[in-house]
Amino acid sequence: MTTIHPKKKPRWVDLLLICAILSLTVLTIFLVSMRNGNISSNDHEHTALAASADIVKEKTKYNGIYIVTEKSTNKNAPYTIQYPKTSSKVFNQSVKDTIHKVRDQYLKDMEKSLQKDDQIAGNLSITYKTIIHKKKYYTFVLTQSIYIGKDSKQKTVKTFMYDQKNNKQILLQDVIPSQKSLTQLANAVKDAMSKDKELKNIMNTPSIKKATKPLWINFENYSLTDQTLTIYYNSSILSKNITKIKAVHIPLSSINNIVAQPYKVKVKKAVQKKPTKVVALTFDDGPSNTVTPKVLKILKKHHAKATFFMVGSQVNANPKIAKQVWKEGHEIGNHSYTHANLKQLTNAQIKKQLSMTNKAIHKATGHNPTLFRPPYGSVDNRVRSQTKLPTVLWSVDTRDWEHRNSKKLLSYVKKYTYPGAIVLMHDIHMPTANGLDNVLNYLEKQGYTFVTVSELNNMEKKK
Repeated sequence: MTTIHPKKKPRWVDLLLICAILSLTVLTIFLVSMRNGNISSNDHEHTALAASADIVKEKTKYNGIYIVTEKSTNKNAPYTIQYPKTSSKVFNQSVKDTIHKVRDQYLKDMEKSLQKDDQIAGNLSITYKTIIHKKKYYTFVLTQSIYIGKDSKQKTVKTFMYDQKNNKQILLQDVIPSQKSLTQLANAVKDAMSKDKELKNIMNTPSIKKATKPLWINFENYSLTDQTLTIYYNSSILSKNITKIKAVHIPLSSINNIVAQPYKVKVKKAVQKKPTKVVALTFDDGPSNTVTPKVLKILKKHHAKATFFMVGSQVNANPKIAKQVWKEGHEIGNHSYTHANLKQLTNAQIKKQLSMTNKAIHKATGHNPTLFRPPYGSVDNRVRSQTKLPTVLWSVDTRDWEHRNSKKLLSYVKKYTYPGAIVLMHDIHMPTANGLDNVLNYLEKQGYTFVTVSELNNMEKKK
């Protein structure tokens, strides 16, 4: 039997395979090295930009707080950065991390821009101001202005609040400690915005609605003084037409109830001087289209409020005058429809007199009368029971309906008026209107303040 031996492979084939494997290995190593070299080169270039800055630390006028300035004069990517440094390492790190994140992003964006145009130049500027609350809480308001070539301006704000005594950062959640309180703050911000010339006409836009939702992130940039809580918004957040940082100021006293105890301020209660002498001037039987307008003019001159007890038929005859009385802030009462002696009428007739007058006053002014004065002062319990309105008479009768003399009007006022008096006059007699200015001048010189009957009644109740 013949044995067949396999043919031996030529040696040159093995050598060829070994060379191919070695070549591929060398090529792979070379390519990887080149890639790593490029990455290292880019990292080195980026690091070099950042590391080229001069760093200076200086004292400020605030004890224990320094200002750090980092400045790079690189021709394409210069920057000047200023930020505070305190005795809290944690707080300082939080500030630096935020600052350097902005700086690094700026340098990264500049590198991309320079790859497209090596002549382009940018700029980064970060400055800050210090705002103090209660001499121990510091808010650092950092303003960032970034420019990366054409049409790439950005202006943003970032705030940090620092508790120097406890050496820690204060977040908005520390100042406004609950979601319910945050909702109240959001409402206060919207109220302040609605009074702002730049914002009041865009309050219903999606941008404003989104920016004022009660979310912590919407109000995280804030500052505190002893008078104001300020919320800051970056440019274009509230409107594309607003190119500057927008500060919305809220009086701290208006939200003092939702602020955490350490940050509350003492709100001085406005001390209102109680008038030592008040008098209620009342006018019956109108409105008159000739006398009432003159009475109103004189009352307005003296900033005096009065009470007008109107007759329903006169209201229907002069509705515009009745409305003017209401518009000028005076009180209106029911004085029956025909100036009838109500004690001589049946219950049904009394109710009709009062009901018709109520309707006439409401039709003319849009409001119901608040008081009831019976004609001639003729009243008893039966008459009173026909209405829910408080019954009002008078304590000083000037008898102008009898003498119809402006001089006598003044003499009655001088003789009988006292603090808390309800003075009876009539706005259907021209001598009353003619003598009213002298009456008011006299009462003012005597130290009287003029109130409506309801105001006088409320003062009596509080005594």
